Amino acid sequence: MRNRIIALAALGAALGAALGLAVMPLTAWGGKGDSGMKPVAVFDMAFINFSQEVDYGEKNEAEHARIAMLSDYFRDLLTESGRYEVQDTMSLKERIAQQGNVFTCNQCEADLARAVGAERSFTGAVQKISVLIQTVIIRERDTDSGQIVAQYQTDIRGNTDQAWRRGLKWLIEHRVLAQKKP
Repeated sequence: MRNRIIALAALGAALGAALGLAVMPLTAWGGKGDSGMKPVAVFDMAFINFSQEVDYGEKNEAEHARIAMLSDYFRDLLTESGRYEVQDTMSLKERIAQQGNVFTCNQCEADLARAVGAERSFTGAVQKISVLIQTVIIRERDTDSGQIVAQYQTDIRGNTDQAWRRGLKWLIEHRVLAQKKP
């Protein structure tokens, strides 16, 4: 009888271990962000006008529309890469409005991104130097430490939707995604 109890206990332990291992992948890998993609928050890009065609810091309607288009394109490119899971930041709308320009808010984006479950934050800007020359900048920040992980930039020629999109796409493909997988 004693041997039977020991055998049943061993069988129960073996079944428990087997079930535990069988269930573990469902709980360990089945949750949000467990697709192998890094959860990130991508904030709207800023427009910084250094040109002298208008008063310092001003932007025209075409540039308002262009920076909004580029912000959406930024999120699309990161999502399509398969490397990043872009988190929804709409719940942060009021907090973002209080901070002002997230690109220049002195690390506020780390706290904001952490609030939506992101491990990294991406911010960016287009600096307009003249009618012809713009610089596209992307900054990646770790949400735990608040430290900048990387900053990328490229100069573009032309103040058109196509030029801005081309510059951003080049940065994503040749700088952000060219780095080792996070």
